[in-house]
Amino acid sequence: MGARIAAAALTAVGLLFGAAAAQAPLNIGVATAAKPRNPTVGAAGIGDPYFPDYGNGGYRVLHYDISIHYNRSTKRLVGHTVITGHARKRLTRFDLDLRIAANAVKVNGRVADFTQTSHELIVTPVRPIPKSGPMRVVVDYAGIPSNLQSGGLGLWGLTSDGAFVAGEPEASVLWFPANDHPLDKATFDISVTIPTDQQVISNGRLANKSSSGNQTTWHWRETSPMATYLAYVAIGDFQITRDTSPGGVPYILALSEHLGPLTAGASASLELTPDVIDFYSKKFGAYPFAVAGGTVANATFPFSLETQTRPIYSKVFFSSGGGTNENVIAHELAHQWFGDDVSVRVWSNIWLNEGFATWCSWLWAQHRGGRSTDEAFRDTFHYYDTHNPKFWELSIGDPGVPTLFNEAVYQRGAMTLQALQNVIGRTDFFRVLRSWVRLHGGAQGTIPQFEALSERISGRRLDLFFKHWLIDQRTPDQTVQNGF
Repeated sequence: MGARIAAAALTAVGLLFGAAAAQAPLNIGVATAAKPRNPTVGAAGIGDPYFPDYGNGGYRVLHYDISIHYNRSTKRLVGHTVITGHARKRLTRFDLDLRIAANAVKVNGRVADFTQTSHELIVTPVRPIPKSGPMRVVVDYAGIPSNLQSGGLGLWGLTSDGAFVAGEPEASVLWFPANDHPLDKATFDISVTIPTDQQVISNGRLANKSSSGNQTTWHWRETSPMATYLAYVAIGDFQITRDTSPGGVPYILALSEHLGPLTAGASASLELTPDVIDFYSKKFGAYPFAVAGGTVANATFPFSLETQTRPIYSKVFFSSGGGTNENVIAHELAHQWFGDDVSVRVWSNIWLNEGFATWCSWLWAQHRGGRSTDEAFRDTFHYYDTHNPKFWELSIGDPGVPTLFNEAVYQRGAMTLQALQNVIGRTDFFRVLRSWVRLHGGAQGTIPQFEALSERISGRRLDLFFKHWLIDQRTPDQTVQNGF
Protein backbone atom coordinates (compact mmCIF):
# COMPACT_ATOMS: atom_id res chain seq x y z
CA MET A 1 0.00 0.00 0.00
CA GLY A 2 1.05 3.57 -0.51
CA ALA A 3 3.38 5.21 1.97
CA ARG A 4 0.82 7.92 2.60
CA ILE A 5 -1.42 5.42 4.38
CA ALA A 6 1.20 3.02 5.67
CA ALA A 7 -0.12 3.47 9.21
CA ALA A 8 -3.25 1.60 8.20
CA ALA A 9 -1.22 -1.59 8.05
CA LEU A 10 0.14 -1.21 11.57
CA THR A 11 -2.21 -1.29 14.52
CA ALA A 12 -2.02 -2.35 18.14
CA VAL A 13 -2.06 -1.56 21.81
CA GLY A 14 -1.75 2.15 22.40
CA LEU A 15 -0.39 2.23 18.90
CA LEU A 16 0.61 -0.14 16.27
CA PHE A 17 1.27 -3.82 15.77
CA GLY A 18 3.13 -5.34 12.89
CA ALA A 19 0.81 -5.90 9.93
CA ALA A 20 0.44 -9.64 10.42
CA ALA A 21 -0.58 -9.24 14.03
CA ALA A 22 -3.12 -6.57 13.11
CA GLN A 23 -5.11 -9.03 11.05
CA ALA A 24 -5.26 -11.80 13.65
CA PRO A 25 -8.08 -11.79 16.19
CA LEU A 26 -6.97 -10.90 19.69
CA ASN A 27 -7.04 -13.97 21.91
CA ILE A 28 -8.03 -12.41 25.20
CA GLY A 29 -10.80 -14.72 26.31
CA VAL A 30 -13.82 -13.65 28.30
CA ALA A 31 -14.00 -14.84 31.87
CA THR A 32 -17.18 -16.40 33.17
CA ALA A 33 -19.37 -13.89 34.99
CA ALA A 34 -19.21 -14.13 38.76
CA LYS A 35 -22.04 -15.95 40.50
CA PRO A 36 -24.32 -13.88 42.78
CA ARG A 37 -22.71 -13.46 46.18
CA ASN A 38 -23.58 -12.54 49.71
CA PRO A 39 -23.86 -8.73 49.85
CA THR A 40 -20.97 -8.64 52.34
CA VAL A 41 -18.66 -10.24 49.76
CA GLY A 42 -16.86 -8.10 47.15
CA ALA A 43 -17.56 -9.14 43.56
CA ALA A 44 -14.88 -10.95 41.55
CA GLY A 45 -15.27 -8.38 38.76
CA ILE A 46 -15.86 -4.65 38.58
CA GLY A 47 -18.71 -5.05 36.09
CA ASP A 48 -17.12 -4.71 32.66
CA PRO A 49 -19.26 -6.65 30.14
CA TYR A 50 -16.19 -7.60 28.07
CA PHE A 51 -14.11 -8.84 30.99
CA PRO A 52 -16.31 -9.93 33.88
CA ASP A 53 -13.31 -11.09 35.93
CA TYR A 54 -11.27 -7.89 35.54
CA GLY A 55 -11.23 -5.55 38.50
CA ASN A 56 -13.19 -6.24 41.65
CA GLY A 57 -16.20 -4.90 43.50
CA GLY A 58 -16.78 -3.74 47.06
CA TYR A 59 -13.84 -1.42 47.55
CA ARG A 60 -11.89 1.50 46.13
CA VAL A 61 -8.09 1.68 45.92
CA LEU A 62 -6.36 4.97 46.65
CA HIS A 63 -2.69 4.00 46.48
CA TYR A 64 -0.35 1.14 45.57
CA ASP A 65 3.08 0.89 47.22
CA ILE A 66 4.88 -1.81 45.21
CA SER A 67 8.30 -3.18 46.16
CA ILE A 68 9.92 -5.90 44.10
CA HIS A 69 13.29 -7.61 43.98
CA TYR A 70 14.18 -9.06 40.60
CA ASN A 71 16.94 -11.57 39.89
CA ARG A 72 18.00 -11.43 36.27
CA SER A 73 19.77 -14.80 36.42
CA THR A 74 16.91 -16.83 37.89
CA LYS A 75 14.21 -14.55 36.43
CA ARG A 76 12.52 -14.71 39.83
CA LEU A 77 10.54 -11.80 41.25
CA VAL A 78 9.86 -11.37 44.96
CA GLY A 79 7.20 -8.78 45.70
CA HIS A 80 5.66 -6.91 48.61
CA THR A 81 2.71 -4.63 47.83
CA VAL A 82 0.75 -2.44 50.21
CA ILE A 83 -2.69 -1.38 48.96
CA THR A 84 -4.56 1.38 50.75
CA GLY A 85 -8.17 2.27 50.09
CA HIS A 86 -11.63 1.96 51.61
CA ALA A 87 -14.56 -0.40 51.52
CA ARG A 88 -17.66 0.59 49.58
CA LYS A 89 -19.75 -1.77 51.70
CA ARG A 90 -19.25 -4.07 54.68
CA LEU A 91 -16.78 -6.68 53.47
CA THR A 92 -16.29 -10.16 54.87
CA ARG A 93 -14.36 -11.17 51.77
CA PHE A 94 -12.90 -9.48 48.70
CA ASP A 95 -10.83 -10.27 45.61
CA LEU A 96 -7.65 -8.90 44.09
CA ASP A 97 -6.45 -9.65 40.56
CA LEU A 98 -3.18 -11.58 40.72
CA ARG A 99 -1.65 -14.46 38.74
CA ILE A 100 1.78 -14.65 40.38
CA ALA A 101 1.66 -16.83 43.52
CA ALA A 102 0.86 -15.12 46.84
CA ASN A 103 2.36 -16.49 50.07
CA ALA A 104 1.02 -14.14 52.77
CA VAL A 105 -1.74 -11.56 53.16
CA LYS A 106 -2.53 -9.09 55.94
CA VAL A 107 -5.60 -6.87 56.19
CA ASN A 108 -5.51 -3.89 58.55
CA GLY A 109 -2.57 -5.37 60.43
CA ARG A 110 -3.96 -8.88 60.90
CA VAL A 111 -3.00 -12.05 59.05
CA ALA A 112 -5.83 -12.93 56.64
CA ASP A 113 -6.90 -16.19 55.07
CA PHE A 114 -6.67 -16.40 51.30
CA THR A 115 -7.10 -18.72 48.36
CA GLN A 116 -5.90 -18.17 44.82
CA THR A 117 -7.27 -19.13 41.42
CA SER A 118 -5.59 -18.60 38.06
CA HIS A 119 -6.67 -14.94 38.16
CA GLU A 120 -8.11 -14.05 41.57
CA LEU A 121 -6.61 -13.67 45.03
CA ILE A 122 -9.60 -14.23 47.33
CA VAL A 123 -9.02 -12.68 50.76
CA THR A 124 -10.98 -13.30 53.97
CA PRO A 125 -9.98 -10.86 56.72
CA VAL A 126 -10.17 -11.88 60.38
CA ARG A 127 -12.57 -9.04 61.02
CA PRO A 128 -15.08 -7.68 58.46
CA ILE A 129 -14.20 -4.29 57.06
CA PRO A 130 -17.04 -1.84 57.81
CA LYS A 131 -18.65 0.16 55.03
CA SER A 132 -16.48 3.22 54.25
CA GLY A 133 -13.85 1.74 56.56
CA PRO A 134 -10.15 1.95 55.72
CA MET A 135 -8.40 -0.97 54.02
CA ARG A 136 -4.69 -1.61 54.27
CA VAL A 137 -3.90 -4.83 52.44
CA VAL A 138 -0.36 -6.21 52.41
CA VAL A 139 0.46 -9.02 49.98
CA ASP A 140 3.73 -10.94 49.73
CA TYR A 141 4.26 -12.99 46.60
CA ALA A 142 6.95 -14.55 44.43
CA GLY A 143 7.45 -16.38 41.17
CA ILE A 144 8.78 -16.17 37.64
CA PRO A 145 6.51 -13.68 35.87
CA SER A 146 7.92 -14.41 32.43
CA ASN A 147 6.43 -17.91 32.74
CA LEU A 148 2.94 -16.48 33.25
CA GLN A 149 0.37 -15.16 30.80
CA SER A 150 -2.01 -12.28 31.31
CA GLY A 151 -5.12 -11.54 29.33
CA GLY A 152 -4.77 -9.67 26.06
CA LEU A 153 -1.32 -8.39 25.21
CA GLY A 154 0.28 -8.27 28.65
CA LEU A 155 3.73 -9.75 29.13
CA TRP A 156 6.72 -9.76 31.43
CA GLY A 157 9.34 -9.77 28.72
CA LEU A 158 13.00 -10.74 28.97
CA THR A 159 15.87 -8.87 27.36
CA SER A 160 19.58 -9.56 27.12
CA ASP A 161 20.19 -6.96 29.84
CA GLY A 162 17.09 -7.30 32.01
CA ALA A 163 13.31 -7.34 31.69
CA PHE A 164 10.22 -5.20 31.19
CA VAL A 165 6.48 -5.43 31.75
CA ALA A 166 3.79 -3.89 29.56
CA GLY A 167 0.37 -4.79 28.27
CA GLU A 168 -3.28 -3.99 27.70
CA PRO A 169 -6.01 -4.58 28.82
CA GLU A 170 -4.15 -6.14 31.74
CA ALA A 171 -0.56 -6.68 32.82
CA SER A 172 -0.45 -5.89 36.54
CA VAL A 173 -1.54 -9.46 37.42
CA LEU A 174 1.96 -10.59 36.46
CA TRP A 175 3.77 -8.51 39.07
CA PHE A 176 1.49 -6.93 41.67
CA PRO A 177 -2.02 -7.47 43.16
CA ALA A 178 -4.56 -4.92 42.02
CA ASN A 179 -8.09 -3.86 41.32
CA ASP A 180 -7.17 -4.22 37.69
CA HIS A 181 -9.53 -2.00 35.70
CA PRO A 182 -9.38 1.66 34.55
CA LEU A 183 -12.53 2.33 36.58
CA ASP A 184 -10.41 2.26 39.75
CA LYS A 185 -7.40 4.52 39.24
CA ALA A 186 -4.90 5.19 42.03
CA THR A 187 -1.54 6.76 42.78
CA PHE A 188 1.62 4.65 42.84
CA ASP A 189 4.99 4.19 44.49
CA ILE A 190 7.07 1.61 42.62
CA SER A 191 10.38 0.42 44.09
CA VAL A 192 12.58 -2.09 42.28
CA THR A 193 15.76 -3.58 43.77
CA ILE A 194 18.31 -4.93 41.29
CA PRO A 195 22.09 -5.29 40.98
CA THR A 196 23.83 -1.94 41.13
CA ASP A 197 25.15 -2.19 37.58
CA GLN A 198 21.61 -2.05 36.16
CA GLN A 199 18.95 0.64 35.97
CA VAL A 200 15.17 0.80 36.41
CA ILE A 201 12.71 3.02 34.58
CA SER A 202 9.10 3.35 35.68
CA ASN A 203 6.24 5.87 35.91
CA GLY A 204 6.42 9.41 37.26
CA ARG A 205 9.41 10.94 39.01
CA LEU A 206 12.43 9.22 40.49
CA ALA A 207 11.73 9.80 44.19
CA ASN A 208 14.84 8.08 45.55
CA LYS A 209 17.74 5.84 44.63
CA SER A 210 19.66 4.02 47.35
CA SER A 211 22.30 1.29 47.40
CA SER A 212 23.26 -1.40 49.86
CA GLY A 213 26.14 -3.69 48.99
CA ASN A 214 25.80 -4.68 45.35
CA GLN A 215 22.06 -3.93 45.23
CA THR A 216 20.33 -0.65 44.32
CA THR A 217 16.70 0.28 44.87
CA TRP A 218 15.07 2.64 42.38
CA HIS A 219 11.96 4.29 43.80
CA TRP A 220 9.58 5.89 41.28
CA ARG A 221 6.43 7.81 42.23
CA GLU A 222 3.34 8.68 40.18
CA THR A 223 1.11 11.16 42.04
CA SER A 224 -1.67 11.41 39.43
CA PRO A 225 -4.40 8.75 39.30
CA MET A 226 -3.31 5.92 37.02
CA ALA A 227 -5.02 2.82 35.65
CA THR A 228 -3.22 -0.34 36.74
CA TYR A 229 -2.40 -1.53 33.20
CA LEU A 230 -0.41 1.66 32.67
CA ALA A 231 2.07 0.86 35.46
CA TYR A 232 5.35 -0.53 34.13
CA VAL A 233 9.00 -1.19 34.83
CA ALA A 234 11.92 -1.58 32.45
CA ILE A 235 15.13 -3.07 33.85
CA GLY A 236 18.40 -2.90 31.95
CA ASP A 237 21.16 -0.63 30.73
CA PHE A 238 19.86 2.79 29.68
CA GLN A 239 21.17 6.14 28.59
CA ILE A 240 18.98 8.50 30.65
CA THR A 241 18.35 12.10 29.64
CA ARG A 242 16.62 14.60 31.93
CA ASP A 243 15.54 18.03 30.72
CA THR A 244 12.57 20.40 30.44
CA SER A 245 10.60 21.11 27.29
CA PRO A 246 10.46 24.69 25.93
CA GLY A 247 6.90 24.77 27.30
CA GLY A 248 8.10 23.96 30.81
CA VAL A 249 7.32 20.22 31.10
CA PRO A 250 10.07 18.15 32.75
CA TYR A 251 10.87 14.95 30.91
CA ILE A 252 12.97 11.82 31.27
CA LEU A 253 14.07 9.81 28.22
CA ALA A 254 15.54 6.33 28.60
CA LEU A 255 17.25 4.73 25.62
CA SER A 256 18.61 1.20 25.77
CA GLU A 257 22.37 1.01 25.30
CA HIS A 258 22.03 -2.22 23.31
CA LEU A 259 20.11 -1.13 20.20
CA GLY A 260 23.10 -1.30 17.86
CA PRO A 261 22.27 0.06 14.39
CA LEU A 262 18.80 1.08 15.60
CA THR A 263 20.23 3.55 18.10
CA ALA A 264 20.30 6.63 15.86
CA GLY A 265 16.71 6.25 14.67
CA ALA A 266 15.37 5.39 18.11
CA SER A 267 17.22 8.27 19.70
CA ALA A 268 16.08 10.81 17.10
CA SER A 269 12.49 9.61 17.49
CA LEU A 270 12.55 9.72 21.29
CA GLU A 271 14.01 13.23 21.20
CA LEU A 272 10.80 14.45 19.55
CA THR A 273 8.99 13.92 22.85
CA PRO A 274 9.23 17.47 24.28
CA ASP A 275 8.12 19.07 21.02
CA VAL A 276 5.14 16.74 20.68
CA ILE A 277 4.14 17.30 24.31
CA ASP A 278 4.28 21.08 23.90
CA PHE A 279 2.31 20.94 20.66
CA TYR A 280 -0.47 18.82 22.16
CA SER A 281 -0.54 21.03 25.26
CA LYS A 282 -1.50 23.97 23.08
CA LYS A 283 -4.22 21.97 21.34
CA PHE A 284 -5.81 19.96 24.17
CA GLY A 285 -4.88 21.77 27.37
CA ALA A 286 -1.91 21.58 29.71
CA TYR A 287 0.02 18.34 29.88
CA PRO A 288 -1.87 16.38 32.53
CA PHE A 289 1.02 14.94 34.56
CA ALA A 290 4.03 16.20 36.49
CA VAL A 291 6.61 14.72 34.14
CA ALA A 292 6.78 13.34 30.59
CA GLY A 293 9.16 11.13 28.65
CA GLY A 294 9.61 7.78 26.98
CA THR A 295 11.51 4.48 27.14
CA VAL A 296 12.96 2.46 24.29
CA ALA A 297 13.71 -0.99 25.67
CA ASN A 298 16.13 -3.55 24.26
CA ALA A 299 13.11 -5.65 23.39
CA THR A 300 11.22 -6.95 20.41
CA PHE A 301 7.51 -7.07 21.11
CA PRO A 302 4.68 -6.32 18.69
CA PHE A 303 3.37 -3.08 20.18
CA SER A 304 4.23 0.10 21.97
CA LEU A 305 2.21 1.23 24.97
CA GLU A 306 1.14 4.54 26.48
CA THR A 307 2.44 3.75 29.98
CA GLN A 308 1.56 6.85 31.98
CA THR A 309 4.07 9.72 31.86
CA ARG A 310 6.57 7.61 29.91
CA PRO A 311 5.44 5.42 26.99
CA ILE A 312 7.44 2.26 26.38
CA TYR A 313 8.45 1.58 22.77
CA SER A 314 9.52 -1.70 21.21
CA LYS A 315 12.64 -1.49 19.09
CA VAL A 316 10.71 -2.95 16.13
CA PHE A 317 9.45 0.57 15.41
CA PHE A 318 12.87 1.94 14.55
CA SER A 319 15.03 1.28 11.51
CA SER A 320 18.75 0.97 11.02
CA GLY A 321 18.62 3.84 8.56
CA GLY A 322 18.53 6.36 11.37
CA GLY A 323 15.26 8.02 10.38
CA THR A 324 12.59 8.99 12.87
CA ASN A 325 9.32 7.21 13.49
CA GLU A 326 7.25 10.26 14.31
CA ASN A 327 3.97 8.37 14.05
CA VAL A 328 4.61 6.05 16.98
CA ILE A 329 5.83 8.90 19.21
CA ALA A 330 2.89 11.13 18.31
CA HIS A 331 0.40 8.31 18.87
CA GLU A 332 1.62 7.22 22.29
CA LEU A 333 2.04 10.74 23.61
CA ALA A 334 -1.51 11.64 22.53
CA HIS A 335 -2.66 8.87 24.83
CA GLN A 336 -1.36 10.84 27.80
CA TRP A 337 -4.49 12.95 27.33
CA PHE A 338 -6.77 10.41 25.64
CA GLY A 339 -6.50 7.07 27.42
CA ASP A 340 -4.31 7.88 30.43
CA ASP A 341 -5.74 11.12 31.84
CA VAL A 342 -9.22 10.39 30.45
CA SER A 343 -9.58 6.61 30.67
CA VAL A 344 -12.34 4.37 29.37
CA ARG A 345 -15.11 3.44 31.79
CA VAL A 346 -15.67 0.14 29.97
CA TRP A 347 -13.35 -1.56 27.49
CA SER A 348 -15.98 -1.58 24.74
CA ASN A 349 -15.37 2.18 24.50
CA ILE A 350 -11.75 1.67 23.38
CA TRP A 351 -12.40 3.96 20.39
CA LEU A 352 -12.06 6.87 22.82
CA ASN A 353 -8.41 5.85 23.26
CA GLU A 354 -7.24 4.48 19.96
CA GLY A 355 -9.26 6.51 17.47
CA PHE A 356 -8.24 9.68 19.26
CA ALA A 357 -4.53 8.85 19.38
CA THR A 358 -4.52 7.86 15.71
CA TRP A 359 -6.17 11.14 14.69
CA CYS A 360 -3.69 13.04 16.87
CA SER A 361 -0.82 11.44 14.95
CA TRP A 362 -2.44 12.83 11.78
CA LEU A 363 -2.55 16.24 13.47
CA TRP A 364 1.16 16.04 14.33
CA ALA A 365 2.01 15.05 10.74
CA GLN A 366 0.05 18.07 9.47
CA HIS A 367 1.93 20.29 11.93
CA ARG A 368 5.21 18.93 10.56
CA GLY A 369 4.32 19.87 7.01
CA GLY A 370 2.76 16.60 5.90
CA ARG A 371 -0.73 16.00 4.56
CA SER A 372 -3.61 17.66 6.34
CA THR A 373 -5.86 15.74 8.70
CA ASP A 374 -8.63 16.03 6.12
CA GLU A 375 -6.37 14.58 3.41
CA ALA A 376 -5.47 11.74 5.76
CA PHE A 377 -9.18 11.16 6.37
CA ARG A 378 -10.05 11.01 2.68
CA ASP A 379 -7.01 8.94 1.71
CA THR A 380 -7.73 6.42 4.45
CA PHE A 381 -11.44 6.25 3.63
CA HIS A 382 -10.85 5.61 -0.05
CA TYR A 383 -8.13 3.07 0.64
CA TYR A 384 -10.40 0.88 2.73
CA ASP A 385 -13.43 1.51 0.55
CA THR A 386 -11.44 0.27 -2.44
CA HIS A 387 -9.18 -2.43 -1.04
CA ASN A 388 -10.90 -3.84 2.05
CA PRO A 389 -14.69 -3.38 2.15
CA LYS A 390 -14.97 -5.84 5.07
CA PHE A 391 -13.12 -3.26 7.15
CA TRP A 392 -16.45 -1.42 7.52
CA GLU A 393 -18.25 -4.43 9.01
CA LEU A 394 -16.79 -3.85 12.47
CA SER A 395 -18.88 -1.67 14.77
CA ILE A 396 -16.07 0.25 16.47
CA GLY A 397 -18.36 1.66 19.15
CA ASP A 398 -18.70 -1.91 20.45
CA PRO A 399 -16.04 -3.97 18.65
CA GLY A 400 -16.15 -7.11 20.77
CA VAL A 401 -13.36 -8.82 22.68
CA PRO A 402 -11.62 -10.69 19.82
CA THR A 403 -11.35 -7.49 17.76
CA LEU A 404 -10.79 -5.01 20.58
CA PHE A 405 -7.58 -3.77 18.92
CA ASN A 406 -8.58 -4.30 15.31
CA GLU A 407 -7.19 -1.75 12.86
CA ALA A 408 -10.72 -0.43 12.26
CA VAL A 409 -10.85 0.82 15.85
CA TYR A 410 -7.79 2.94 15.05
CA GLN A 411 -8.38 4.00 11.47
CA ARG A 412 -12.19 4.24 11.35
CA GLY A 413 -11.90 5.82 14.78
CA ALA A 414 -9.58 8.53 13.49
CA MET A 415 -11.82 9.07 10.47
CA THR A 416 -14.78 9.58 12.83
CA LEU A 417 -13.01 12.46 14.55
CA GLN A 418 -12.01 14.18 11.34
CA ALA A 419 -15.54 13.75 9.98
CA LEU A 420 -16.83 15.30 13.21
CA GLN A 421 -14.54 18.28 12.71
CA ASN A 422 -15.80 18.65 9.15
CA VAL A 423 -19.40 18.64 10.38
CA ILE A 424 -19.19 20.96 13.40
CA GLY A 425 -16.24 23.13 12.35
CA ARG A 426 -12.70 23.42 13.62
CA THR A 427 -13.45 25.86 16.45
CA ASP A 428 -16.18 23.78 18.06
CA PHE A 429 -14.25 20.57 17.43
CA PHE A 430 -11.23 21.70 19.44
CA ARG A 431 -13.55 23.09 22.09
CA VAL A 432 -14.98 19.58 22.37
CA LEU A 433 -11.53 17.97 22.77
CA ARG A 434 -10.36 20.49 25.35
CA SER A 435 -13.63 20.25 27.27
CA TRP A 436 -13.44 16.46 27.20
CA VAL A 437 -10.07 16.53 28.92
CA ARG A 438 -11.11 19.25 31.35
CA LEU A 439 -14.34 17.48 32.38
CA HIS A 440 -13.04 13.91 32.59
CA GLY A 441 -9.31 14.24 33.28
CA GLY A 442 -8.17 12.07 36.17
CA ALA A 443 -11.21 9.87 35.74
CA GLN A 444 -13.10 8.10 32.95
CA GLY A 445 -15.40 8.87 30.05
CA THR A 446 -17.89 7.05 27.85
CA ILE A 447 -18.95 7.28 24.21
CA PRO A 448 -22.45 8.59 25.13
CA GLN A 449 -20.79 11.33 27.19
CA PHE A 450 -18.58 12.32 24.28
CA GLU A 451 -21.56 12.39 21.92
CA ALA A 452 -23.54 14.52 24.36
CA LEU A 453 -20.63 16.95 24.78
CA SER A 454 -20.25 17.27 21.01
CA GLU A 455 -23.95 18.04 20.64
CA ARG A 456 -23.96 20.57 23.47
CA ILE A 457 -20.96 22.52 22.18
CA SER A 458 -21.93 22.42 18.50
CA GLY A 459 -25.67 22.87 19.01
CA ARG A 460 -26.30 20.07 16.48
CA ARG A 461 -28.09 16.75 16.60
CA LEU A 462 -25.35 14.19 16.01
CA ASP A 463 -27.02 10.89 16.89
CA LEU A 464 -27.22 9.74 13.27
CA PHE A 465 -23.68 10.92 12.59
CA PHE A 466 -22.25 8.81 15.42
CA LYS A 467 -24.48 5.89 14.49
CA HIS A 468 -23.13 5.88 10.93
CA TRP A 469 -19.49 6.15 12.01
CA LEU A 470 -19.39 4.09 15.21
CA ILE A 471 -22.21 1.57 15.04
CA ASP A 472 -23.31 0.77 11.49
CA GLN A 473 -21.63 -2.23 9.92
CA ARG A 474 -21.33 -0.65 6.52
CA THR A 475 -19.46 2.12 4.76
CA PRO A 476 -20.75 5.56 5.79
CA ASP A 477 -22.43 7.38 2.90
CA GLN A 478 -20.30 10.16 1.46
CA THR A 479 -22.61 13.00 2.46
CA VAL A 480 -22.11 16.41 4.01
CA GLN A 481 -23.93 15.13 7.10
CA ASN A 482 -21.27 12.44 7.46
CA GLY A 483 -18.38 14.86 7.13
CA PHE A 484 -17.57 14.63 3.43
